[in-house]
Parts: sequence; structure tokens; C-alpha cells
Amino acid sequence: MGEKATKTIQTRLHVASGDRSWLHDARLAAREIFNQTIRLKQQGYTRTEIQKEVDRDNFLRNNKCAVVGKALQTWDSYQSLLDWWHEQDDPDGGKPTPPSTDKSGAYPLVMAHTEGYRLTVDDNTNRVQFRISPKPYKKVTGNLRGGSDAMDELRDALTSHEVDVGQAELLYRDGVYYLHVTVTREFNISQPETSDTVVGVDINERNVAFTALDRETMQTKGTLVLDYGRVKQERQRYHTITTRCQEHGKTSIHRQFGDREERFTEWVLHRLSRAVVKFAEQFSNPVIVFEDMSGIRNEMQYGSYMNRRLHKLPFHKFERFVSYKATWREIPTDTVDAYYNSRTCSCCGERGDRQGRRFQCTNDECDVAQDHADRNASVNIAWREKAKLGDTDTNYRTHKTQPQVRLVRLSGSGRVSRPPSSRSLAEQGVLAHG
Repeated sequence: MGEKATKTIQTRLHVASGDRSWLHDARLAAREIFNQTIRLKQQGYTRTEIQKEVDRDNFLRNNKCAVVGKALQTWDSYQSLLDWWHEQDDPDGGKPTPPSTDKSGAYPLVMAHTEGYRLTVDDNTNRVQFRISPKPYKKVTGNLRGGSDAMDELRDALTSHEVDVGQAELLYRDGVYYLHVTVTREFNISQPETSDTVVGVDINERNVAFTALDRETMQTKGTLVLDYGRVKQERQRYHTITTRCQEHGKTSIHRQFGDREERFTEWVLHRLSRAVVKFAEQFSNPVIVFEDMSGIRNEMQYGSYMNRRLHKLPFHKFERFVSYKATWREIPTDTVDAYYNSRTCSCCGERGDRQGRRFQCTNDECDVAQDHADRNASVNIAWREKAKLGDTDTNYRTHKTQPQVRLVRLSGSGRVSRPPSSRSLAEQGVLAHG
């Protein structure tokens, strides 16, 4: 049975004909439609009623429907977060705020393929040409530019009957227009039971650790720990600034910051998730295994400060990013029990002590005195997957020597001090054993 996966291909626009101001005007109109959609939704209007109310003569009707759809998705996400907040026994971190309806400026122009925009491949130059309709009877044309891998994927999508080209978003950043195109295809994903390599992934507040183990021998093939502590620092910085401004009645700080914190977090999570998939791809027939974190937030109550930090950890989003990237590479994913993975010795199975990044085994008969706590947890996750698949009744290893852990710090803002590529990050975790 096939499984569908969608990915976004990011490209730049090289405008050959048409007025660039039309693109800017359309993005301003998209912001007005978004704001009005949220206001009407708050008043109880249905989607059909909203479509009629936000109609504009200077805006393509198909584009209007796409923008309304994106606005309603934003509202649904807010409602899901609000429902979760109401379910908490002692909700902390502040009540979720609804999407703003008074933001000014531009909004991404959302378009459907062949309606709001169209992409074709020029047979002579092999370039991907675009035609965008920002206004009725107004067209902007040119060609797309981007990395060689991204352009090759886009050409394959446009020429293949197995790939569907979906909606695209037009964005503007630092004087350049970008077109983010979504493509969807169906994959035949193998079952975890057929895997040869088990990749255990442990994510916490600061690190992401993943270890690849041979499923038959459970020998370590590779291990890597990525430090993304910059996300925690940025979240704390934005929280402190917002809290202090609210105390002095400066509520406009939300409009100034916008969604900078969320965009930075997603940028880092995309880097991490690509590194995990690249890491797993190096081994034969892998399965990527996560901890099942469902319901764990309800059990973590450590006071208002720690609750705010822990409850906002992007566990689910990170797993979702890895899963869809893995699906695109036809790599299966699975989940196992999360309890005590970081406090159980991956060598003897005894309960030990964890202090920061150091795990110490309290079993005097175990030859492993200490280990990197997150790597230790990732090995336990892999062992629990092996037990789940019926290969063994135990959830610990018998090997007494632990591989050396390489810690890579992932930092940068996306524009300054970029870290190495995801491929090079993943390759750093491959260790030679033999």
C-alpha cells in the first residue's frame, strides 16, 4: 500500500516580463483577505460564506480561495492549541492568542497550479519557466532559479505522471522574490519488520542524539549528537522581552516580532531533520525510531518556569519533519515506549544516574562506568524497537565498549554563521568498527 508524502521546493524568481509591482499589490491584498477571513471566522461564518464576503475585483478568484484556505488552516491550528491548553490541569506559559487580524504589510500569495500559476520545462534550454497571475488579466513570466538538486526535483515533478505539483507560495525577502512549490507523490514504504538497521533518535531540550545499530548483532554502526541549544536561548530571550513589554503596557511588541521565534525554530528543526535522514540513508535498509511522547507533557509538572520550557519543546514537530522527509526517501519510521530511556544503562539494563549530559551506571558488575546520556538513550530506543519487533525479550545490550561520541553544535540564524550542510553533519557521525 502506497503512502503519499509532500515536500516543498524553494526557488527564486527571475522576472522576464510583467510588472513586479503587481506581485507586491497581490501580496498586500492577500494580507487583507487573511485578516478578514480570521475576523469572519471568529464571528461564526462558514467557509462558503467567507468566500463570498472576501471577494475582490482586483484579485484572482482562485488565488482568493487558496489564501482563505491557508487562513482557515491557521485558525484550525490555533483551535487545536487552545483545546490542548484547556485540557491541562495547571496550564502554564500563557493562554494561546488567536491569529492577528490587524497586521499590515504583505502576506504570502497562495496559488494553485495551472490556475494561479503554471510551470513548464523549456525543451531547448531545460529551464523551468513560470507564469503567475497576480491580478485578473495580468501575468508575470520568467524562469525559476535554485540549487541543482531542487531544480532537478522540480523538473522531474513536472515531467512525471507519478508526481503532483500542488499549491505554491510567493514570498519576498531581501529584494528577491521566492516561489515555494509543493510536490506530492506516492511511495511504497517497507515495514519496520523488514529493516536491517535500527536508528534510535532521542530529542531533549538541548540535544538530538541518534545511533544506528545493526539489527541482527546490535553492533553500533554510527552515532552522532547534535546540539541545538540556540533554540532554547532564543525562546527564553523572546519570552523575557515579551513579558517585560507586557508589564509596561507595550503590547505592540507582538507586531514587531511577528513570528520570528517560530521561523527560527522551524529553520533549525529542518536542519536537524535533514541530518537525521541523511545519517540513516548511509546504512542498509534502516528504520528510524522515536520515543512515543504522547501524553508525556501532562506528567511533567516541575513549576511554572520549567513547565514553560518543557511544554514548548518541539517534539512532535521535529518527529513530523523527520517522518515526511524519511517517507520521501522511502525510509519507515516507528515509535517505542519513552519511559526511563535516559536513565537506563544501555549495556546492562540497570537503572543509573543522569547528571546533565553524563550517564553513570550504578551496577558494579557493568564495565561501562559512564556514557553520554543522550547517546545512551538513543541506544535504548533502538533496543526497545528490536524487542517490539519480536527479535528479543530484553531491552539492553551486552557489549561492554561504547563508541566515541561526536558532538556537533548547530548554530546560526540562517543568514550569518551558517553551520555545515546536513549531509556533512550526518557523515560526521559514521564510525568505523571492525
